[in-house]
Amino acid sequence: MELYYKLDDRPPLVKSLILGFQHLLSALPGIIGAPLVVASVLGFSIQETVILVNASMLMSGIGSMIQGLGFTPLKLGAKLPVIQGTSFAFVGVSITIGFQYGFAAVVGATIVGGLFEVFLSFYIHRIRKFFPPVVTGTVVCLIGMTIFPVAVDWLAGGKGAEDYGSLMYLGVGGVVFLLVIFFNQWFSGFISSASILIGLIFGYLLWFALGLLDLSPVTEAAVVAIPNPLHFGIEFHTGAIVAMCVVYTVSMVESVGDYLALSNYCDTELDSKRLSAGIRCEGLNSALAGVFNSMATTSFSQNIGVVGITGVASRYVVAFSGGILVAAGLLPKFGALIVSVPEPVIGGAGLIMFGMILAGGIGILKKIEFSRRNTMVLALGIAAGLTVTYRPEIVNELPDLVRMVCGNGVALGAIVTVIANLVLPESKPVKETLNAVSESQ
Repeated sequence: MELYYKLDDRPPLVKSLILGFQHLLSALPGIIGAPLVVASVLGFSIQETVILVNASMLMSGIGSMIQGLGFTPLKLGAKLPVIQGTSFAFVGVSITIGFQYGFAAVVGATIVGGLFEVFLSFYIHRIRKFFPPVVTGTVVCLIGMTIFPVAVDWLAGGKGAEDYGSLMYLGVGGVVFLLVIFFNQWFSGFISSASILIGLIFGYLLWFALGLLDLSPVTEAAVVAIPNPLHFGIEFHTGAIVAMCVVYTVSMVESVGDYLALSNYCDTELDSKRLSAGIRCEGLNSALAGVFNSMATTSFSQNIGVVGITGVASRYVVAFSGGILVAAGLLPKFGALIVSVPEPVIGGAGLIMFGMILAGGIGILKKIEFSRRNTMVLALGIAAGLTVTYRPEIVNELPDLVRMVCGNGVALGAIVTVIANLVLPESKPVKETLNAVSESQ
Protein backbone atom coordinates (compact mmCIF):
# COMPACT_ATOMS: atom_id res chain seq x y z
CA MET A 1 0.00 0.00 0.00
CA GLU A 2 1.28 3.46 -0.89
CA LEU A 3 1.91 5.60 2.19
CA TYR A 4 1.37 9.35 2.15
CA TYR A 5 3.35 9.72 5.38
CA LYS A 6 5.64 6.89 6.46
CA LEU A 7 6.14 5.68 10.02
CA ASP A 8 8.94 8.09 10.99
CA ASP A 9 7.82 11.06 8.87
CA ARG A 10 7.05 14.29 10.72
CA PRO A 11 4.30 16.23 8.93
CA PRO A 12 4.12 20.02 9.42
CA LEU A 13 2.44 21.16 12.63
CA VAL A 14 -0.91 22.17 11.14
CA LYS A 15 -1.20 18.98 9.08
CA SER A 16 -0.23 16.88 12.12
CA LEU A 17 -2.98 18.48 14.17
CA ILE A 18 -5.59 17.93 11.46
CA LEU A 19 -4.60 14.33 10.82
CA GLY A 20 -4.28 13.69 14.56
CA PHE A 21 -7.79 15.00 15.13
CA GLN A 22 -8.97 12.54 12.49
CA HIS A 23 -7.52 9.63 14.48
CA LEU A 24 -9.05 10.97 17.66
CA LEU A 25 -12.58 11.20 16.28
CA SER A 26 -12.50 7.63 15.02
CA ALA A 27 -11.54 6.36 18.48
CA LEU A 28 -13.78 8.70 20.47
CA PRO A 29 -16.94 6.55 20.79
CA GLY A 30 -14.95 3.78 22.44
CA ILE A 31 -12.92 6.06 24.69
CA ILE A 32 -15.99 7.71 26.19
CA GLY A 33 -18.49 4.91 25.56
CA ALA A 34 -16.96 2.35 27.91
CA PRO A 35 -16.85 4.63 30.99
CA LEU A 36 -20.34 5.97 30.23
CA VAL A 37 -21.77 2.43 30.23
CA VAL A 38 -20.05 1.51 33.49
CA ALA A 39 -21.06 4.77 35.16
CA SER A 40 -24.67 4.34 34.06
CA VAL A 41 -25.02 0.73 35.20
CA LEU A 42 -23.31 1.33 38.56
CA GLY A 43 -25.44 4.40 39.26
CA PHE A 44 -22.77 7.11 39.23
CA SER A 45 -23.82 10.70 39.81
CA ILE A 46 -23.35 13.23 36.98
CA GLN A 47 -20.25 14.60 38.70
CA GLU A 48 -18.75 11.11 39.11
CA THR A 49 -19.50 10.29 35.49
CA VAL A 50 -17.73 13.45 34.32
CA ILE A 51 -14.68 12.52 36.44
CA LEU A 52 -14.57 9.03 34.90
CA VAL A 53 -14.94 10.30 31.31
CA ASN A 54 -12.37 13.09 31.73
CA ALA A 55 -9.92 10.62 33.28
CA SER A 56 -10.48 8.21 30.37
CA MET A 57 -9.59 10.87 27.80
CA LEU A 58 -6.56 12.00 29.81
CA MET A 59 -5.08 8.52 30.27
CA SER A 60 -5.91 7.48 26.70
CA GLY A 61 -4.02 10.54 25.51
CA ILE A 62 -0.97 9.86 27.64
CA GLY A 63 -0.86 6.23 26.50
CA SER A 64 -1.21 7.21 22.83
CA MET A 65 1.64 9.73 23.08
CA ILE A 66 3.96 7.17 24.66
CA GLN A 67 3.04 4.52 22.07
CA GLY A 68 3.84 6.92 19.24
CA LEU A 69 6.96 8.60 20.60
CA GLY A 70 8.27 5.89 22.90
CA PHE A 71 9.90 6.39 26.30
CA THR A 72 13.38 4.94 26.05
CA PRO A 73 14.42 5.03 29.76
CA LEU A 74 11.66 2.54 30.67
CA LYS A 75 11.53 0.84 27.24
CA LEU A 76 7.90 1.85 26.76
CA GLY A 77 5.92 2.29 23.56
CA ALA A 78 5.84 0.37 20.28
CA LYS A 79 6.68 3.54 18.28
CA LEU A 80 3.73 2.75 16.05
CA PRO A 81 0.59 4.85 15.31
CA VAL A 82 -1.28 3.16 18.16
CA ILE A 83 -4.23 4.86 19.82
CA GLN A 84 -4.67 3.75 23.43
CA GLY A 85 -8.17 3.94 24.82
CA THR A 86 -10.52 2.64 27.50
CA SER A 87 -11.80 -0.63 26.12
CA PHE A 88 -15.24 -2.24 26.09
CA ALA A 89 -13.40 -5.49 26.82
CA PHE A 90 -13.20 -4.35 30.46
CA VAL A 91 -16.81 -3.17 30.78
CA GLY A 92 -18.35 -6.51 31.76
CA VAL A 93 -15.78 -7.40 34.40
CA SER A 94 -15.80 -3.85 35.81
CA ILE A 95 -19.57 -3.93 36.21
CA THR A 96 -19.47 -7.38 37.84
CA ILE A 97 -16.76 -6.31 40.29
CA GLY A 98 -18.51 -2.99 40.91
CA PHE A 99 -21.78 -4.64 41.86
CA GLN A 100 -20.08 -7.14 44.16
CA TYR A 101 -17.45 -5.00 45.88
CA GLY A 102 -17.92 -1.40 44.74
CA PHE A 103 -15.93 0.69 42.26
CA ALA A 104 -12.99 0.98 44.65
CA ALA A 105 -12.38 -2.73 43.98
CA VAL A 106 -12.42 -2.04 40.23
CA VAL A 107 -9.67 0.52 40.81
CA GLY A 108 -7.55 -1.95 42.80
CA ALA A 109 -8.02 -4.75 40.26
CA THR A 110 -7.22 -2.38 37.38
CA ILE A 111 -3.92 -1.38 38.98
CA VAL A 112 -2.85 -4.95 39.80
CA GLY A 113 -3.99 -6.19 36.37
CA GLY A 114 -1.94 -3.50 34.65
CA LEU A 115 1.16 -4.55 36.56
CA PHE A 116 0.38 -8.16 35.62
CA GLU A 117 0.40 -7.16 31.94
CA VAL A 118 3.74 -5.40 32.45
CA PHE A 119 5.08 -8.71 33.82
CA LEU A 120 3.75 -10.62 30.79
CA SER A 121 5.39 -8.12 28.41
CA PHE A 122 8.84 -9.41 29.33
CA TYR A 123 7.89 -12.83 27.91
CA ILE A 124 6.28 -11.58 24.72
CA HIS A 125 9.15 -13.01 22.64
CA ARG A 126 7.89 -16.46 23.59
CA ILE A 127 4.33 -15.53 22.67
CA ARG A 128 5.39 -13.95 19.35
CA LYS A 129 6.39 -17.29 17.82
CA PHE A 130 2.79 -18.48 18.06
CA PHE A 131 1.73 -15.83 15.50
CA PRO A 132 2.96 -16.85 12.02
CA PRO A 133 1.17 -15.25 9.00
CA VAL A 134 -1.67 -17.81 8.97
CA VAL A 135 -2.49 -16.95 12.59
CA THR A 136 -1.84 -13.22 12.25
CA GLY A 137 -3.95 -12.91 9.11
CA THR A 138 -6.83 -14.80 10.70
CA VAL A 139 -6.75 -12.68 13.86
CA VAL A 140 -6.60 -9.41 11.91
CA CYS A 141 -9.55 -10.51 9.77
CA LEU A 142 -11.44 -11.33 12.96
CA ILE A 143 -10.70 -7.90 14.41
CA GLY A 144 -12.34 -6.29 11.38
CA MET A 145 -15.30 -8.70 11.34
CA THR A 146 -16.06 -8.65 15.06
CA ILE A 147 -16.01 -4.87 15.49
CA PHE A 148 -17.94 -4.17 12.27
CA PRO A 149 -21.31 -4.43 14.10
CA VAL A 150 -20.13 -1.55 16.31
CA ALA A 151 -19.97 0.74 13.27
CA VAL A 152 -23.41 -0.45 12.21
CA ASP A 153 -24.80 0.44 15.66
CA TRP A 154 -23.20 3.88 15.48
CA LEU A 155 -24.70 4.43 12.04
CA ALA A 156 -28.16 3.45 13.28
CA GLY A 157 -28.10 5.86 16.22
CA GLY A 158 -26.45 3.81 18.94
CA LYS A 159 -27.21 0.37 20.36
CA GLY A 160 -30.42 0.45 22.39
CA ALA A 161 -31.67 3.75 20.92
CA GLU A 162 -35.49 3.95 20.73
CA ASP A 163 -35.33 5.21 17.15
CA TYR A 164 -32.59 2.76 16.14
CA GLY A 165 -32.28 2.65 12.35
CA SER A 166 -34.03 5.99 11.80
CA LEU A 167 -33.83 7.16 8.19
CA MET A 168 -32.42 10.42 9.52
CA TYR A 169 -29.48 8.59 11.10
CA LEU A 170 -28.90 6.38 8.09
CA GLY A 171 -29.10 9.35 5.75
CA VAL A 172 -26.55 11.46 7.63
CA GLY A 173 -24.22 8.48 8.08
CA GLY A 174 -24.65 7.58 4.41
CA VAL A 175 -23.56 11.08 3.38
CA VAL A 176 -20.41 10.75 5.50
CA PHE A 177 -19.78 7.28 4.03
CA LEU A 178 -19.97 8.58 0.44
CA LEU A 179 -17.91 11.70 1.16
CA VAL A 180 -15.08 9.68 2.68
CA ILE A 181 -14.97 7.50 -0.43
CA PHE A 182 -15.16 10.53 -2.72
CA PHE A 183 -12.35 12.52 -1.12
CA ASN A 184 -10.19 9.43 -0.61
CA GLN A 185 -10.43 8.07 -4.15
CA TRP A 186 -10.93 11.11 -6.39
CA PHE A 187 -8.38 13.35 -4.69
CA SER A 188 -4.71 12.87 -3.84
CA GLY A 189 -2.18 14.16 -1.37
CA PHE A 190 -3.33 15.79 1.83
CA ILE A 191 -7.03 15.93 0.84
CA SER A 192 -7.07 12.17 0.34
CA SER A 193 -5.23 11.53 3.60
CA ALA A 194 -7.70 13.73 5.51
CA SER A 195 -10.78 12.17 3.86
CA ILE A 196 -12.18 10.75 7.10
CA LEU A 197 -11.96 14.07 8.92
CA ILE A 198 -13.50 15.94 5.98
CA GLY A 199 -16.40 13.48 5.93
CA LEU A 200 -16.89 13.83 9.68
CA ILE A 201 -16.88 17.64 9.50
CA PHE A 202 -19.48 17.63 6.73
CA GLY A 203 -21.58 15.20 8.75
CA TYR A 204 -21.27 17.34 11.89
CA LEU A 205 -22.36 20.47 10.01
CA LEU A 206 -25.27 18.58 8.45
CA TRP A 207 -26.34 17.40 11.91
CA PHE A 208 -26.23 21.02 13.08
CA ALA A 209 -28.20 22.24 10.06
CA LEU A 210 -30.91 19.67 10.81
CA GLY A 211 -31.26 21.11 14.33
CA LEU A 212 -30.14 17.88 16.01
CA LEU A 213 -26.95 19.14 17.64
CA ASP A 214 -27.08 19.62 21.42
CA LEU A 215 -24.31 21.89 22.67
CA SER A 216 -25.66 22.31 26.21
CA PRO A 217 -23.00 19.92 27.65
CA VAL A 218 -20.35 22.31 26.29
CA THR A 219 -21.81 25.37 28.01
CA GLU A 220 -22.38 23.47 31.26
CA ALA A 221 -18.90 21.92 31.43
CA ALA A 222 -16.22 23.31 33.72
CA VAL A 223 -13.27 25.19 32.25
CA VAL A 224 -10.49 23.15 33.87
CA ALA A 225 -10.46 19.74 35.59
CA ILE A 226 -7.49 18.80 37.78
CA PRO A 227 -7.15 15.01 38.32
CA ASN A 228 -7.70 13.85 41.90
CA PRO A 229 -5.90 10.49 42.32
CA LEU A 230 -7.96 7.65 43.80
CA HIS A 231 -11.11 9.76 43.93
CA PHE A 232 -13.20 6.58 44.11
CA GLY A 233 -10.98 4.94 46.71
CA ILE A 234 -9.08 1.68 46.35
CA GLU A 235 -9.68 -1.89 47.57
CA PHE A 236 -8.09 -5.22 46.77
CA HIS A 237 -10.12 -8.44 46.50
CA THR A 238 -8.60 -11.69 45.21
CA GLY A 239 -11.61 -12.67 43.09
CA ALA A 240 -11.76 -9.25 41.46
CA ILE A 241 -8.03 -9.26 40.71
CA VAL A 242 -8.08 -12.76 39.17
CA ALA A 243 -11.06 -11.88 36.97
CA MET A 244 -9.43 -8.64 35.83
CA CYS A 245 -6.12 -10.38 35.06
CA VAL A 246 -7.95 -12.86 32.82
CA VAL A 247 -9.43 -9.97 30.82
CA TYR A 248 -6.01 -8.28 30.65
CA THR A 249 -4.60 -11.46 29.12
CA VAL A 250 -7.41 -11.56 26.56
CA SER A 251 -6.84 -7.89 25.78
CA MET A 252 -3.12 -8.51 25.32
CA VAL A 253 -3.79 -11.23 22.75
CA GLU A 254 -6.00 -8.84 20.79
CA SER A 255 -3.36 -6.10 21.05
CA VAL A 256 -0.74 -8.41 19.55
CA GLY A 257 -3.03 -8.75 16.54
CA ASP A 258 -3.47 -4.97 16.39
CA TYR A 259 0.28 -4.33 16.42
CA LEU A 260 0.92 -6.95 13.76
CA ALA A 261 -1.79 -5.44 11.55
CA LEU A 262 -0.40 -1.94 12.04
CA SER A 263 3.15 -3.00 11.25
CA ASN A 264 1.85 -4.52 8.01
CA TYR A 265 0.13 -1.25 7.02
CA CYS A 266 3.15 0.80 8.12
CA ASP A 267 5.47 -1.36 6.01
CA THR A 268 7.76 -2.03 8.96
CA GLU A 269 8.97 -5.12 10.79
CA LEU A 270 7.57 -5.70 14.26
CA ASP A 271 10.28 -7.41 16.28
CA SER A 272 9.79 -8.82 19.76
CA LYS A 273 11.43 -5.83 21.48
CA ARG A 274 9.03 -3.36 19.90
CA LEU A 275 6.05 -5.61 20.59
CA SER A 276 7.17 -6.05 24.20
CA ALA A 277 7.54 -2.27 24.63
CA GLY A 278 4.02 -1.75 23.29
CA ILE A 279 2.43 -4.28 25.64
CA ARG A 280 4.47 -2.90 28.55
CA CYS A 281 3.15 0.57 27.77
CA GLU A 282 -0.42 -0.74 27.82
CA GLY A 283 0.06 -2.39 31.19
CA LEU A 284 1.75 0.55 32.91
CA ASN A 285 -0.68 3.06 31.42
CA SER A 286 -3.58 0.92 32.66
CA ALA A 287 -2.13 0.75 36.16
CA LEU A 288 -1.76 4.54 36.21
CA ALA A 289 -5.26 4.85 34.76
CA GLY A 290 -6.58 3.08 37.84
CA VAL A 291 -4.74 5.53 40.08
CA PHE A 292 -6.18 8.49 38.17
CA ASN A 293 -9.81 7.30 38.18
CA SER A 294 -9.99 5.64 34.78
CA MET A 295 -10.53 2.14 33.45
CA ALA A 296 -7.86 0.03 31.76
CA THR A 297 -6.59 1.09 28.34
CA THR A 298 -5.63 -0.97 25.33
CA SER A 299 -4.88 -0.54 21.62
CA PHE A 300 -7.82 0.57 19.47
CA SER A 301 -8.46 -1.57 16.40
CA GLN A 302 -10.48 1.08 14.55
CA ASN A 303 -7.40 3.27 14.08
CA ILE A 304 -5.76 0.56 12.02
CA GLY A 305 -8.48 1.26 9.47
CA VAL A 306 -7.64 4.98 9.51
CA VAL A 307 -4.04 4.17 8.57
CA GLY A 308 -5.26 1.81 5.84
CA ILE A 309 -7.66 4.33 4.30
CA THR A 310 -5.52 7.47 4.49
CA GLY A 311 -2.00 6.13 4.03
CA VAL A 312 -0.90 8.23 7.03
CA ALA A 313 1.32 5.91 9.07
CA SER A 314 3.27 8.61 10.93
CA ARG A 315 3.59 7.81 14.61
CA TYR A 316 3.99 11.52 15.29
CA VAL A 317 0.47 12.17 13.99
CA VAL A 318 -0.91 9.75 16.59
CA ALA A 319 1.20 11.45 19.24
CA PHE A 320 -0.64 14.66 18.34
CA SER A 321 -3.91 12.75 18.78
CA GLY A 322 -2.74 11.85 22.26
CA GLY A 323 -1.93 15.49 22.99
CA ILE A 324 -5.43 16.54 21.93
CA LEU A 325 -6.94 13.86 24.18
CA VAL A 326 -4.87 15.08 27.13
CA ALA A 327 -6.16 18.60 26.51
CA ALA A 328 -9.73 17.25 26.30
CA GLY A 329 -9.26 15.48 29.62
CA LEU A 330 -7.96 18.58 31.37
CA LEU A 331 -10.31 21.05 29.65
CA PRO A 332 -13.86 19.70 30.00
CA LYS A 333 -15.40 22.27 27.63
CA PHE A 334 -13.06 21.15 24.86
CA GLY A 335 -13.76 17.53 25.73
CA ALA A 336 -17.52 18.13 25.66
CA LEU A 337 -17.21 19.69 22.20
CA ILE A 338 -15.42 16.59 20.91
CA VAL A 339 -17.95 14.32 22.58
CA SER A 340 -20.77 16.17 20.82
CA VAL A 341 -19.92 14.50 17.49
CA PRO A 342 -22.98 12.25 16.91
CA GLU A 343 -22.67 8.50 16.54
CA PRO A 344 -24.34 8.26 13.08
CA VAL A 345 -21.67 10.62 11.72
CA ILE A 346 -18.84 8.48 13.10
CA GLY A 347 -20.64 5.32 11.99
CA GLY A 348 -20.61 6.38 8.34
CA ALA A 349 -16.82 6.55 8.41
CA GLY A 350 -16.55 3.52 10.69
CA LEU A 351 -18.02 1.20 8.06
CA ILE A 352 -15.06 1.95 5.80
CA MET A 353 -12.45 1.93 8.57
CA PHE A 354 -13.43 -1.49 9.88
CA GLY A 355 -13.72 -2.86 6.37
CA MET A 356 -10.11 -1.76 5.80
CA ILE A 357 -8.98 -3.81 8.80
CA LEU A 358 -10.52 -6.90 7.21
CA ALA A 359 -8.80 -6.03 3.94
CA GLY A 360 -5.49 -5.79 5.81
CA GLY A 361 -5.99 -9.30 7.20
CA ILE A 362 -6.68 -10.62 3.71
CA GLY A 363 -3.45 -8.96 2.58
CA ILE A 364 -1.50 -10.89 5.22
CA LEU A 365 -3.20 -14.16 4.27
CA LYS A 366 -2.10 -13.66 0.66
CA LYS A 367 1.43 -14.48 1.83
CA ILE A 368 0.56 -18.02 2.94
CA GLU A 369 0.08 -21.19 0.93
CA PHE A 370 -3.57 -22.20 1.00
CA SER A 371 -2.95 -25.85 1.77
CA ARG A 372 -5.71 -28.01 3.24
CA ARG A 373 -4.08 -27.54 6.61
CA ASN A 374 -3.78 -23.73 6.48
CA THR A 375 -7.30 -23.43 5.11
CA MET A 376 -8.58 -25.45 8.05
CA VAL A 377 -6.63 -23.27 10.52
CA LEU A 378 -8.25 -20.19 8.99
CA ALA A 379 -11.71 -21.75 8.97
CA LEU A 380 -11.53 -22.87 12.60
CA GLY A 381 -10.39 -19.47 13.83
CA ILE A 382 -13.05 -17.56 11.89
CA ALA A 383 -15.77 -20.02 12.96
CA ALA A 384 -14.86 -19.75 16.65
CA GLY A 385 -14.58 -15.98 16.63
CA LEU A 386 -17.79 -15.28 14.72
CA THR A 387 -19.80 -17.83 16.71
CA VAL A 388 -19.60 -15.80 19.92
CA THR A 389 -19.76 -12.51 18.02
CA TYR A 390 -23.06 -13.37 16.34
CA ARG A 391 -24.51 -15.29 19.29
CA PRO A 392 -22.79 -14.10 22.50
CA GLU A 393 -25.47 -15.76 24.63
CA ILE A 394 -24.07 -19.16 23.65
CA VAL A 395 -21.49 -18.87 26.46
CA ASN A 396 -23.93 -17.73 29.15
CA GLU A 397 -23.87 -21.09 30.96
CA LEU A 398 -20.09 -21.23 31.23
CA PRO A 399 -18.26 -20.31 34.49
CA ASP A 400 -17.56 -16.59 34.83
CA LEU A 401 -13.81 -16.74 34.17
CA VAL A 402 -14.23 -19.01 31.15
CA ARG A 403 -17.04 -16.83 29.81
CA MET A 404 -14.84 -13.73 29.97
CA VAL A 405 -12.34 -15.40 27.63
CA CYS A 406 -14.71 -17.29 25.36
CA GLY A 407 -17.13 -14.39 25.09
CA ASN A 408 -14.58 -12.26 23.22
CA GLY A 409 -14.64 -13.14 19.52
CA VAL A 410 -11.09 -11.99 18.78
CA ALA A 411 -9.60 -13.67 21.84
CA LEU A 412 -11.41 -16.97 21.29
CA GLY A 413 -10.63 -16.92 17.57
CA ALA A 414 -6.96 -16.20 18.30
CA ILE A 415 -6.73 -19.02 20.86
CA VAL A 416 -8.39 -21.53 18.54
CA THR A 417 -6.22 -20.44 15.60
CA VAL A 418 -3.00 -20.75 17.62
CA ILE A 419 -3.97 -24.22 18.89
CA ALA A 420 -5.04 -25.38 15.42
CA ASN A 421 -1.75 -24.13 13.96
CA LEU A 422 0.18 -26.11 16.56
CA VAL A 423 -1.87 -29.31 16.39
CA LEU A 424 -2.86 -29.83 12.74
CA PRO A 425 -0.28 -31.72 10.64
CA GLU A 426 1.57 -30.05 7.79
CA SER A 427 0.24 -30.77 4.30
CA LYS A 428 1.02 -29.93 0.71
CA PRO A 429 -0.69 -26.97 -0.96
CA VAL A 430 -4.04 -27.84 -2.57
CA LYS A 431 -2.63 -27.07 -6.04
CA GLU A 432 0.21 -29.58 -5.59
CA THR A 433 -2.23 -32.21 -4.31
CA LEU A 434 -4.49 -31.76 -7.33
CA ASN A 435 -1.50 -31.95 -9.69
CA ALA A 436 -0.37 -35.19 -8.03
CA VAL A 437 -3.83 -36.68 -8.43
CA SER A 438 -3.93 -35.59 -12.06
CA GLU A 439 -0.52 -37.12 -12.80
CA SER A 440 -1.53 -40.42 -11.19
CA GLN A 441 -4.44 -40.63 -13.57
